[in-house]
Amino acid sequence: MKKRKFLYLGLLLSLCLLVLWGCGSSKKAADTADKLPTSYSQALKDAKGKTVTYYGYGGSDTQNKWLDEVVAPMMKAKGVTLKRVPMDIDTILNKLTNEKEANKTSGNMDVLWINGENFYNAKKLNLLDGPVDGKIIPNMAKYINSSDLDVKKDMNVAIDHLEVPYGNAQFVFVGSQSMFNGDYPTSAEKMLTWAKANPGKLTYVAPPDFTGSAFVRNIIYETVGYKALNDAPATKAGIYKVIKPSLDYLNELKPYLWSEGKTYPKTTAQMDKMFADHQIAMTFSYNQMYAATQKKAGVFTDDAQTFVFDKGTIGNYNYLAIPKTAPDKAAAVVLINTMLSQKAQTERLKLKYGAVVPPYSAAKMPSAMTEKINATAETDHTLTTQTLADKRLPEVSGKKIPIIESLWKEYVLNAD
Repeated sequence: MKKRKFLYLGLLLSLCLLVLWGCGSSKKAADTADKLPTSYSQALKDAKGKTVTYYGYGGSDTQNKWLDEVVAPMMKAKGVTLKRVPMDIDTILNKLTNEKEANKTSGNMDVLWINGENFYNAKKLNLLDGPVDGKIIPNMAKYINSSDLDVKKDMNVAIDHLEVPYGNAQFVFVGSQSMFNGDYPTSAEKMLTWAKANPGKLTYVAPPDFTGSAFVRNIIYETVGYKALNDAPATKAGIYKVIKPSLDYLNELKPYLWSEGKTYPKTTAQMDKMFADHQIAMTFSYNQMYAATQKKAGVFTDDAQTFVFDKGTIGNYNYLAIPKTAPDKAAAVVLINTMLSQKAQTERLKLKYGAVVPPYSAAKMPSAMTEKINATAETDHTLTTQTLADKRLPEVSGKKIPIIESLWKEYVLNAD
């Protein structure tokens, strides 16, 4: 009887040890899953057989095609399935915030497309994981200088290795050669003079539309300068004091705009159609190659010419980030590295994929890519890489942008 009792005790002890060992192993696995890989080779190994989810704006057919036709097959070759989830960034941030408040350690999103004010909010709420940099993203180290301003700051907010450059954007104007007679308004002063001589032929999209808001900021840079706005406190009173001359300019321009400034286009698509129909003489975009893509789509004709202000126009990057609650951070690292590869970015330069300029540093950009951008400038009347670099101006803090938009609404849109 004693022997049987000891046997039972031994079995019970073994079972307890197995349970404890299993719990410890599960905890160790969970801890590992919660962390970023320490190397790209480890990420590749751990990502095989996984599905990586990419959450971003889904309204661009060209970008969707690039992800589906170029990036997804490249990921498949690495043994990873790409799942693209189109969603507005506001909804994405709400979901991440809800996950944090519910103390969730794992969610649904592996990689986010983000920048500007949204990055500022995500960082403030501690929603993003890091460091995500050249140590685990080899294509970042290969093509992007860590000292570049856009690697250090996103709209003047310190990045702190929480996101990786993904796309290079710069505000450009697209003007009608025939309506401007080749003499484009390359300053705010010239624009006002031309508008007074040609009433009803200019307009801009009403903020808070992304590009409409950028147009207003470019006017602010023209009239008071980047430094004044950058140095202003991020308060309504502080910014109003600095940009009042800019608001005065926009009010002086207002009666000479389309519809006498009583109404504004609600979307860039509406403004593009007005431009294509020669109802107005100018449209604009954050895509430097926009005129070329619209010609390819049959929306614009060769009459459309790209130009920028003599003093320059605002440029910024958009980025990729990994949430703290990402369910598979190894696959996320592999996806980001793949999206930054020369092969993927060269394909992205094609007109059918939106002709997006890569986020590579000028000194590290492969010559074939520079030549491709410059060739498009020659054939489709866009701008060369050198001109764009020479005319590129930095962005202000993302937290100032909604204040500027609010002031525009109060003192321009609703002005008596």
